[in-house]
Amino acid sequence: MIRLGLLLASVRSVSLAQSLRVRQNQSLYFCLGLCLSLCLSLSLSLNSQAQERLEFWFESQNYLSRQVARSDTSLSERQAENFYEDRVYQLHGELVMPLTADAANTPAPAIVFLVGSGPNSSHQSLYADFVRENLEALFLNHGIALLYFDKRGVGLSEGRWHRTDLFERSDDARSAVRALHQHPGIDGNRIGVVGHSQGGTVAQLLGAMYGDSLAFVASLAAPTYDTERRLTHEYYSRFLCEGDPEAEAMDRAQKKAISDLNWVNAFPLTKAWRHLSELSDFDPAPYLAQLSLPAYFAFPEEDYFVSADWAMEALRLARPSSTSPDFAEHLTVQSFPGLDHDFRPTDNLCTGSGVEISFEKDDKQKDDEQKEVAKSKYTEASTPVPDFSEDFQQAFQAWVLAVFGLN
Repeated sequence: MIRLGLLLASVRSVSLAQSLRVRQNQSLYFCLGLCLSLCLSLSLSLNSQAQERLEFWFESQNYLSRQVARSDTSLSERQAENFYEDRVYQLHGELVMPLTADAANTPAPAIVFLVGSGPNSSHQSLYADFVRENLEALFLNHGIALLYFDKRGVGLSEGRWHRTDLFERSDDARSAVRALHQHPGIDGNRIGVVGHSQGGTVAQLLGAMYGDSLAFVASLAAPTYDTERRLTHEYYSRFLCEGDPEAEAMDRAQKKAISDLNWVNAFPLTKAWRHLSELSDFDPAPYLAQLSLPAYFAFPEEDYFVSADWAMEALRLARPSSTSPDFAEHLTVQSFPGLDHDFRPTDNLCTGSGVEISFEKDDKQKDDEQKEVAKSKYTEASTPVPDFSEDFQQAFQAWVLAVFGLN
């Protein structure tokens, strides 16, 4: 009996051990299966997101800029024809389709974004944070596609940025819009253009010269006055930040702006000077007067580079005839206190974004500093960069959604 009991106990022990091993194996298989499922799900999700970001190439020619040259009475017809290079530019960008796919595959409205000035103004570097927070986070979930592209001479785009004026940049933006019109996933009747800084000025021009093909234009932190006044304000900001009294800072700024424009037109020795020479005679007033489509203007009040007060006054002077006591009905103009050029909170204009880079520095030094600024702002930094303003984001988002009929 004792032997039989021991035998039965031994069998039970083996059976229990086998049962435990089976359960352990089942648990192990379950964990492995769960991990594989999660990895597969993550891979599919990443692939799905990657498929939403499409490489986008298109061609551009000097179409609008030739129209401007032909309208210049100081140029002969032949001079006007030869004023701009007769060539095709291959431009490179990225099309980001909305993350919320429509079951009926309805074409999506789209926004074309235009970057600011300088050799490093790219949606992939200097503007990476800006487009992620102020475009993708605000509009992709509402079914709006986004197109970014590098201007001439930046990234993979052909051309020379320092020899490209604002009308040529308008040509490129027009070509981007026309390319989107041909895209089967885009609603050609709902394409808007948003530009920041110099890109905002380009958006203004495009709205005036090509507005019948656009749903809206939005100009963010961009001047609405001529190049001399733009330089004057930037130098005025610098001299104020160096400690000059207001009257002295303004006097020095006005004289320096005139002097610099004369100098760069006579001796455009560097790329930065050459580019300034291209812009030296520019005045947006005639084009602002031609705007007839919905247009949004946003001005940070602590902007080192653009005076909100000067910009709004210039808009009032340039507006078309209107029954409105302020701005034409199709213009929405908003100013934002306590924000810098990038729409980030700042204590004053001397501590805002971009203040580190000055005009006089040579191209190599300026390029290096811009890369360092981009690296410190758009990667991990020892001092966190302030978040973009929620007030600006909410106002901007609400306006765009209303124009697209999505609110």
